[in-house]
Amino acid sequence: MLDSTDQQILQLLQQNAKLTIKELAEMLNLTTSPVFERIKRLEKDGVISGYVALVNPEKTGRGQVVFCNISMPIYTHENIDTFEQIVQNMSEVIECYHLAGTVDYQLKVYVKDIKEYDGFLRRMAEIPSIKVHSSTVVLHHVKYTTAVPVD
Repeated sequence: MLDSTDQQILQLLQQNAKLTIKELAEMLNLTTSPVFERIKRLEKDGVISGYVALVNPEKTGRGQVVFCNISMPIYTHENIDTFEQIVQNMSEVIECYHLAGTVDYQLKVYVKDIKEYDGFLRRMAEIPSIKVHSSTVVLHHVKYTTAVPVD
């Protein structure tokens, strides 16, 4: 269970993971030792699963976002495992969700442009156990955050 101090630490680190223990302690009106111990506990318990740099996809030439919906007509453990393994190795797939409903998977894909997405779809067509149900091209981001609500 997270108490209010844990929640504050998580909120601050999600805004800026480069904050030092000293800076966090000052913001929370605590000494450094309890802040350090709390962070170590949150890491050990898997609440904090890692630290990353957030990269602007447009600055790396991958500014076009497309949501690709996949159906799996022959829904078997083997097909599921094979498809999920293939997706793990596709660098342009940023997120992949296994869904309940008409669509079995939704992929968030970052590509340079629609021509590159066409190439991605052609590679998807080589996977015999799936079919692309639909694609949705993102016009612009309205909201984007990686912060998980912790309160």
